[in-house]
Amino acid sequence: MGLSALGGMIEGRTGKPSRVVVGMISGTSADSIDAAVCRIHGFGTPVAGRPGAKVELIHYAETPYPAETRARILGLAKWGVRDVAEMNVLVAEAFAVACLETLEAAGIAPGDIDLIGSHGQTVYHHSSVPGAIGATLQVGDGDVLAERTGCLTIADFRARDIAAGGEGAPISPFADVILYAPREGEPEPSRRAVLNLGGIANVTVLDPDPSKVFGFDTGPANTLIDRLARRISGGSLSCDRDGALAKAGKVDEGLVERLLAEDAYLARKPPKSTGFEMYGDDFVERAGALLGRFDADLMATLTEYTARTVADAFARFVPPVVEVVGAGGGVKNPALFGRLAELLAPAKFILGDDRGVPGDAREAMAFAVLGHEALFGLPTSLPSVTGARRPAVLGKLCLPSR
Repeated sequence: MGLSALGGMIEGRTGKPSRVVVGMISGTSADSIDAAVCRIHGFGTPVAGRPGAKVELIHYAETPYPAETRARILGLAKWGVRDVAEMNVLVAEAFAVACLETLEAAGIAPGDIDLIGSHGQTVYHHSSVPGAIGATLQVGDGDVLAERTGCLTIADFRARDIAAGGEGAPISPFADVILYAPREGEPEPSRRAVLNLGGIANVTVLDPDPSKVFGFDTGPANTLIDRLARRISGGSLSCDRDGALAKAGKVDEGLVERLLAEDAYLARKPPKSTGFEMYGDDFVERAGALLGRFDADLMATLTEYTARTVADAFARFVPPVVEVVGAGGGVKNPALFGRLAELLAPAKFILGDDRGVPGDAREAMAFAVLGHEALFGLPTSLPSVTGARRPAVLGKLCLPSR
C-alpha cells in the first residue's frame, strides 16, 4: 500500500462522525481475552469548545484462551527464544478468533470495523527491579491480527513510552480522562480516582487537564491471589471466586507486617510500574514458606497484604479524593473489594458501572480509546504518569489484508 493510499484509508476513518473500534487485552492472569466493541464519536480529551471523544460500549465479551496456549503463557518462566517467537503468533491467532467471535455476537461484520486497538499479552515488564533495563514485551503480533481479521490494527502500545524515557505503565490514565468524563449537562465532579484491580493494581487521579492527571502502579491486585488459588486447587481454580478461600482463612497479621516492611517497591515514589516479575510465583512461594503452608490462611493473608499495599499507596502518594471508582476483575472479589472500601474510607468506593464504564470492560475499552486517538495522531502517553520526557503517540500501525 502506497503512502497516498494509506493516507486515504486513515482520512476515510477520521473524517467520519464516529468510528467502530474493538479494544482488546488479556491480563496477567491470562484467563481470557477481553474484547470491547465501541462506537467513538469525536476525538481527543474534553477542552473548552470541544466535547472530546465520547465512547459508547456496543458489546463486550471474554473469550478463553485455547487450553494449550494458556498453559504455555502460565509457564513462561521456562520460555526460550523459540517460545517467544511462537507465542507472538499463537496469542495473535487467539486474539483474532476472539475478535471475530465477539463481532459475530454483536451482529457486526468485520468490514464495518474501523480499527482494532490490541494490547496483547504482557510476558515481561521491567517492574522497577533494581538494575533492570527499561523494557517491556507484549506478545500477540498486530500484523497477524490484521491479516486474520482484515481490520486495520494498532498494537504494541507500551514500547514508545519506554523509548521516550517513561515507565511504559500505566498507560490507561489518558483513556480514563475520556471514559470517566462528565456526561453532557453534568457538573465537573469532585476529585476522583480510578482504581483498576487487574493483575497489578493501578490508580489514576483524574483532572480535566490531561497534563495534571496523576497515576502509577500501586503493587499487586489479583496476581498473588490468582497464583495461590491455582496452587491450592491444583489448577482447577483460576482465581479466588467470590473471595471464598480468603473468607475461610485467618489473616496472619505478623506475616502481613513483615511483607509490607520488606517490600521496597511500596516506598518508591512515582512514576513507577511493576508486574508479575516482582509479584509472581516467587513471591507466593516465599510467603507460603514463611507461613509454613499454602492454604486458606495464606489466601486471607495475601488478600489483606494486597489491600494494604493499595491503602499504603493512597496514604503516601495520592492527594485526598472523595470518590474511588473500582474497575477490573478484583471488584468481583468481595474479600478484597470490601477490605479496600474499609481502608480507603472516608472516600466513597463505587463500581465503574455506576459511572457508565463496566468494571470488566474498562481495560478493553481503554485500548479502544488509545488506538482511536493514535489514528488521529494524538499523543496518549502522559509524562505526569509515566515520567516520559515528552508525550508520545502510542501504538504501531498494522495494515489490513484487504
